[in-house]
Amino acid sequence: MCGIFAVFDMPKAAELTVMGLHGLQHRAQDFAGIVSTDGVNFYRERGAGVTRNVFSDPAVLDRLHGHTAVGHIRYSTRDDKDDHRRDNTQPVIGIYADAPIAIAHNGNLTNIPELEGKFPEVKCATSMDTEWILQLLRVFATGDLCKDLASVFPHLRGSYSLVILYKDRLIAVRDPSGNRPLWIGRINGGYVVASETCAFANVDALTLQRVKPGSMVSIGSEGLEEILFSEPRLRHCCFEDIYFSNPASKGVMEFRKRLGAALEASAPASADVVVPIPDSANFIAEGYAKSGRSGTYSQLILRNHYVGRTFTAATQARRDEEVARKFLFAGDEIRGKRLVLIDDSIVRGTTLPKIVSKLRMFGALEVHVRIGSPPITHACWYGMDFPDEGKLIATHHNPNTLASFVGADSLEYLPLAELKKLYEEPEHRCFACMDGQYWS
Repeated sequence: MCGIFAVFDMPKAAELTVMGLHGLQHRAQDFAGIVSTDGVNFYRERGAGVTRNVFSDPAVLDRLHGHTAVGHIRYSTRDDKDDHRRDNTQPVIGIYADAPIAIAHNGNLTNIPELEGKFPEVKCATSMDTEWILQLLRVFATGDLCKDLASVFPHLRGSYSLVILYKDRLIAVRDPSGNRPLWIGRINGGYVVASETCAFANVDALTLQRVKPGSMVSIGSEGLEEILFSEPRLRHCCFEDIYFSNPASKGVMEFRKRLGAALEASAPASADVVVPIPDSANFIAEGYAKSGRSGTYSQLILRNHYVGRTFTAATQARRDEEVARKFLFAGDEIRGKRLVLIDDSIVRGTTLPKIVSKLRMFGALEVHVRIGSPPITHACWYGMDFPDEGKLIATHHNPNTLASFVGADSLEYLPLAELKKLYEEPEHRCFACMDGQYWS
């Protein structure tokens, strides 16, 4: 998963971009990069780690000149995380119509082998699928950027939310599926673009509009121009709603509360306290506890916010180390209680056994685990770094055996049918990681 933030026509655009990326840091922690322009030249800085570390030196920001900038944070995908020979950081810079162009991408293209067969003349310097978009622009170049982008997009399959920087212009793009989010905001006399609306608060921007699926929005001195390049074929990622998006982003908190209420209705428990695994399960647990039938809500596990997300840690060794230092437990409040432990999902099963063991150590009488998503049983093709099926714990365990594996008294998931009921149009959502029904 990745995060994108861009600024158009604002003083200190690079500094604002750092602030915006910091607001999206929950989406990735492995790499950060920014490209800025003064309308003629492009300036690029990037590095490994979180945004505040990559851009902590004021001299780095001083090299990012101009009033327009685009930034990107990412964690490595399955295809390139072990390729240390190439610069697989974004934004990626290329050449279009004899001028520099940069692109930042959230998502994953699924038809790279097909593109390699159709366009054998294309040679990429990185192993990122993102570079293919720039390379195809060169193939279709006429000098009319939006027209040429509209020629490129029909050749792409999969998921792509993009911000493209060209001279004194930003272009925000969302693929026809709308699988990954992308928003536009207003700040003083300029504009901002972000993967999530929560990032706008960091720069005092107001949310203006969502980029529509199958459209691009060209942002220039004349304002905004929306161009439809494809009819929508909606497949919004349900895991954005369940886990990945920040609760402060538009609609997320309310959805998770409804999710928790649905979980309690389908999988109640006889318990004293409903305890979320922070932070992404907090509002799911609040919804679960709303009826009062399965216990009262209490945050008995606290998160150490100086540790990043274990899901987005690049290696298993890093995930194990971070889990050990990630959580603090209110031991006196745990002792003698029957607990319902709420988590948003189980992917690899790394975190949960350690947490249940800690709760037992602090004297919990019972631990009943409830999971806000259906079982994750399939790899994601569209930008989540879910591993192959063999590494997904739900492919090896049913709820009963998984309860034993994690040390819980019981374990239940939200059924997929109940999750779909939370959407007005579930046919427009992507549940591929749960049902294996891939759409592109």
